Order: sequence, then structure tokens, then C-alpha cells
Amino acid sequence: MSPRVVVCLALLGLAGLTACDRPADLDRPLDAQGPFALSHHVAWTLAADPAVALLQPATGRVTFAALSAAPRRVFPEPAGRGLLVIGTDGAASWIPADERGVGQAVRMPLTGDYTAVAFGPDAGRAVLYHAPGSSGGVLSNPNQIAILDLGGGAAIERSLRSFGGEPLGVVLGPPQAVAGADRQMAWVLAERYLSVLDLAAPTAREVVVHLTLAEDTRSIRPAQVVFGEVEGAATFFVRAEGSDDLFALTFPDDAPADEVPRPYLTQLPAGAGPSDVLALQVADGMRVFTADPGSATLSVIDPVTGRRVGVDAGARVSHLLPFRAQRADGEGEGWSALAWDDHGDTVVFVDLDLLERRRGRALTPLVLGAGVYDLQPLPGRRGAVARDARNRLLLLDFDARTATPLQAGRSLGAVRVDPGGDRIYATVVGDDSADYAVSVDVDTARVTAARLPASPGRLLLVPGAGRLVADHQAAWGWVSVLPLTDLDDDRVQVREGLLLQGAFDR
Repeated sequence: MSPRVVVCLALLGLAGLTACDRPADLDRPLDAQGPFALSHHVAWTLAADPAVALLQPATGRVTFAALSAAPRRVFPEPAGRGLLVIGTDGAASWIPADERGVGQAVRMPLTGDYTAVAFGPDAGRAVLYHAPGSSGGVLSNPNQIAILDLGGGAAIERSLRSFGGEPLGVVLGPPQAVAGADRQMAWVLAERYLSVLDLAAPTAREVVVHLTLAEDTRSIRPAQVVFGEVEGAATFFVRAEGSDDLFALTFPDDAPADEVPRPYLTQLPAGAGPSDVLALQVADGMRVFTADPGSATLSVIDPVTGRRVGVDAGARVSHLLPFRAQRADGEGEGWSALAWDDHGDTVVFVDLDLLERRRGRALTPLVLGAGVYDLQPLPGRRGAVARDARNRLLLLDFDARTATPLQAGRSLGAVRVDPGGDRIYATVVGDDSADYAVSVDVDTARVTAARLPASPGRLLLVPGAGRLVADHQAAWGWVSVLPLTDLDDDRVQVREGLLLQGAFDR
């Protein structure tokens, strides 16, 4: 009996119960949200019987983690280590998941109605806050935040001092030694200033760092914070809209562990109106890189001396996407970046290890025949994949200076890159109007395809499980699971009724 027949019979059975006495809960829809891709699982939230359903594609196992109330907001952790769910009862629930399975849910009661979250790089802590422009309740406080200890289950809510504004964003640094103690610094961005917190001392009063003098009327909006280590000391670099400088913040050698240390602020020249910034340890030491679209320039800044080297990019560049790839000088793998502008027709491969010394010779531009978007690097390779305005996939090889086009039949859907960089996956509507998942071998441009049973609403890459999951947007849970290899129709594993499993037991 096919999976679809089983699901249909189950649904008919549920409908047949309408003439019998049964709990009113069975009349409620599942109200599923998702799916959300994690490193080893695909997750949905269910509102009718509050829970998170997690499918582990490598094993086919479905696990349900109960929630205390219906989900209001859902935040997947960026590295896929779990799901943070805010319920209608105001509580935050952290559901960790890894290759071993689903961990015990951690519930943290809250009083604020938060709309955004920032996770720490190690997923040990998170900060909930109000996204700009959001409001709720009778009188909302946009400067209220909640500091969550995801491992220990503690939540501390507090209000930040405000100078007439509200948080523009929150950025969390890694746990590290700062000012003589083990700390985890968090930065709350606001108009003309930043608030600095130590998440290891969540009740300590924040420190406010002003980016302008009192008499300066310019609108300076901090937009990006990146982390580095300069001469053994933690250093944080801030890019602000409205300023041609970068702000470098360092801390004193020692400060009490229960207080937030006050940082020292210095300014570094960064070209004209930088739109993106990286701080990386390259061959010559710690360097800060910026994209300066107004002058079509890439800047390399030595944070110790303040020396800036400007390199003509040959085209407008506003974004820098870093990744590891082989160096042009044959010295193994190093830091590289893709530099490009939104919907521009030029992509520049930048060898960041060599940019300061070789300047223009460290750049490899590719001029394409149409505007490019959805640009992704191929890890470990001097290459990338892009979609263009002509409904094509482009395989970019910067060593050969070629762009190999792959034309979609009727339309091209989601594009995903294998973590190893040797394959690309996509969904396509073919000339026969059927839906397909395709796999492209980067070395040969060979395409294999598998027909899907229905249109995929989303294509999810679950790297830890070594699987692709195409979601078919059915209320009861209907997906196709595919391996990260060549594809054909026999390799499609269809799972229906995922969200109905155990419906009478929950």
C-alpha cells in the first residue's frame, strides 16, 4: 500500500470519527509552520497540539518535543544546532538537536513579547530583543531585552538605557578572554552609539559607547560588527552607515569579572562609504577588508598601524563573501572572497592572503552577460555558483576564467551547495511541467535529475545527515528525501503523514 493511500485512509478515519463522542482537540487543525532546516533534522512547529516535530532524514525517525503553548515565533539557530520557539504564553523553549537525536527541551518564562534574536557563535547563549518598528501590548518597551542561557535554562530580562532610540540590531561575540576574565561580549546597535554587554555577567550595567561627539549632528548608524584578535587582544570592528571610518574597540588589560569593561575607541580609515567589512587572520597577520562601492575599491587595513591600501576592483562592489580556497601562489588553502554588487554583471574573486602585496594581481574578475544574484562560493575551490536574470545556473571557474551556463527548463527554484563544494543542487520545473530535483557535478557539469511527486515549496540541505529534503507543503507533512549524490527517480524516498504520527498519543 502506497504512503499516500495510508495517509488518505488515516484522514478518512479521522473524518469518520465526527459521528462519535471524542475529544474536541481532534477537531483542531495541525497548524504547522515550517519546515526549518537544522544540521541533522528538519523541523516543524504544531499549534493545535503544541509541539515541535523533527524528522532525522538519515534515519527516518520522527521525534515530537512538547511545547507549553502554541508557537508564536520560531528561530532556527544559524548553525542548525536547535530551534528557539516563543510561545503564546510568553515562554521561550530551546530544543537542541544533533546527530544523536533531539535533546531535552529547555523552557524559560518571559514577560516581554520579543520579535528578534541574536545567537552566540557557540549557541550557548542568545539575546531576544524587539526588531526596529515592532510593537505589542498596551505600552511596549523597545529597549527591553532577554539574555538566555540556552544550556542552563536561565533567562534574565532587563531594559537598556536609551538616548531617544531603539535597538537596530544585536551582535554576539564568541566566549573569550577579555579584560582579564572569561566573557562573552554583546553589542546592541543604536543610532549614534552602541551598548556593550557581558553575557557572562548578565545583570551588570551596560556600557554606552558614543560614535560621535556631542556637537556632531551627523546621522551615524552602526550596521556591522566583526571580531578579530590584534596582538593577542580581542578587538571588535564596527562599520557605521554615514561614516567613512571604521571604529576599532579594544579593552583594558584587566577589569572586575562582575562589571562590563569600558572599551577604548579608535578610528581607522576605510575608504568612501564602506558597505561591507571582514576581519580575518591572513598570511601577513590580522587585516580588515572593506568593500567601498562609491569608488569601486577594495580596502586592506592594518589595524596595528592604521595603514590602508586601496585596490581598484574594476567594477562596483558592495558585498564581500569570505570562504576558504586554494591560494594562487600554491601555498595551500587560504582566505578568499567573492566581491560583487546587487544584480551587477561582474563577480570578482579576491585572494585575501595576497591582496595587500599583489593588489590588482590578486583579483580575478568575471564579466557575465546578465545580472547576477544568489551568488554562493564553492568551498575549497576557486569557484562559485550563481543564478542570473536569464533563468540560468552559472558555474564560475576563476582559474579558467569561464562561466558555464546551465539553462533551466521552465523555471529555476532554490539552489544549494554541497558543504564539500563539489556538487550543486537545485529544483527545476522542466519542459514537461513536472518538478525535478537536480544534482550538478562541479568538475564535469554533468546533470542528473529525479522527478518529484509534487511541487517543492522549499529545498532544504541537511548537511549533517547528508540529505536533501524537498518539502511539498502538505498540512500533514509530505517530503521527498534525496541523497547528496547523483540523482534519479529510484533515489527519491517519499514520506507522507509525518505530522500525523502519534496524533492520538500526544
